[in-house]
Amino acid sequence: MSKMTDTPERRQTEGSDPERPPEPPATPVVGHALSYVRDPLGYVRRTVDEYGPVVSVKMPRREGTLLADPAAIEHVLAGNADNYRKGEFQRRELERLLGDGLLIAEGEAWENVRQTIQPAFYPGRIADYATTMVARTNRMIADWSAGETVDVADATSQLTLAVLGEVLFDVDFSEATAIREAARAVTTRFAPDGRLPVYVPDWVPLPRNRRYRQAIDQLDAFVADLIERRRPDLTESVAPGDVDGNDTPTDLVSMLLAAGMDDNEVRDHLVTFLLAGHETTALALTYTLFCLATNPDEQASVAAEVTALDGRPTAADDLPQTDRAIREAMRLYPPVHLVMREAIDDDVVAGYHVPAGSLVLCSQWATHRRPALFANPAAFRPGRWESADVPDYAYFPFGGGPRVCIGRRFALLEARLVLATILQSFRVEPVTTDLDLAASMTLAPTHPVEMRLVERDGDPTIAAEDSFDNTPSPN
Repeated sequence: MSKMTDTPERRQTEGSDPERPPEPPATPVVGHALSYVRDPLGYVRRTVDEYGPVVSVKMPRREGTLLADPAAIEHVLAGNADNYRKGEFQRRELERLLGDGLLIAEGEAWENVRQTIQPAFYPGRIADYATTMVARTNRMIADWSAGETVDVADATSQLTLAVLGEVLFDVDFSEATAIREAARAVTTRFAPDGRLPVYVPDWVPLPRNRRYRQAIDQLDAFVADLIERRRPDLTESVAPGDVDGNDTPTDLVSMLLAAGMDDNEVRDHLVTFLLAGHETTALALTYTLFCLATNPDEQASVAAEVTALDGRPTAADDLPQTDRAIREAMRLYPPVHLVMREAIDDDVVAGYHVPAGSLVLCSQWATHRRPALFANPAAFRPGRWESADVPDYAYFPFGGGPRVCIGRRFALLEARLVLATILQSFRVEPVTTDLDLAASMTLAPTHPVEMRLVERDGDPTIAAEDSFDNTPSPN
């Protein structure tokens, strides 16, 4: 694919003040909010298609700018990132759930926690997690049989949570239903309700709000117990504030405690990782399996690659077909579909004025599906990534700039190893043929994503080695 230019029309003339971007017709008081909540994904696509990749949007008491232009997105997330923060809107909506966790922390607090947990995501450490990722997948598919129908969204959520628990928390999360129930409640709580033009505060006694508050209470109790059980495990040689040296803890709970954080701070960061750390990878796997199930020729190409391996996949294996399938599925169905920022000071983005205090919405969903950036964008075509030469930030499933997702390498390795392990043993055929998606904090399916398992005829049997001895028992 040849490199494409993608520059929105400039409305600024020499010596004049920059104008606001083009704006679709808006409803008085609620602006574009009602159109958005009725069909979030369709609204951003239609708006970008009709008005261009930089568009003004109005919401109750707030104006914003919708971006699907790679250069503009790069400016906001990377080039002038210091002028853009998570902002009051996200803090108000997420504070009860995430507090000052890594996702919404700002400034020095964010820098400190990022530095504290960075060692858990060093490339060498991530490669060490590969054995657990494959072993846990072996355990999952050992319970599967040919002809069975599997809800891959549910199965991969359980799997990625188990992996997260073992490698980053040193705890068996197999029975940690509070985490998965909280993830479902969060998806429901933050999915736009087409009947209402704004999010309803969580104190309003709607059924989904009651479930949300109850899920947070259960998650808080789970995390408090986890902290209390881990505190005595810290060695006396690791003093608060000392996260260097041979005695440095390797699990996230102990890392945060050893850094001298109080229980509330630790709680906020743990909740962020428990929810975001497993669900986004599970979604990437779900969408990749769905795309491969509905595109059998592409599935066959990936299967040929992974069944040619000598045994189960490892972190060192080169699996380009597998990687391209995951990359393409995350283009079509990015688990994080929208990155939101708030402008601190006035700025000029792509020649347009962005006022201080306004929201900036960087849409993966709209950007990844623009015909100007990707030929036949609605098609699942992993081969496009063999020679794709698109602008930076035409593809940004993990965000970008200083706040790019800290777990992106972890997520991609896990997705590759899990997908390869599954497809070594089974073909997947679609039972669910259409995805119904909720544009919540993540892009999540609203119904089970079911697939039928078919034994891979003629493939060499790859024994599911007994590699579970290092799986910790619940404690």
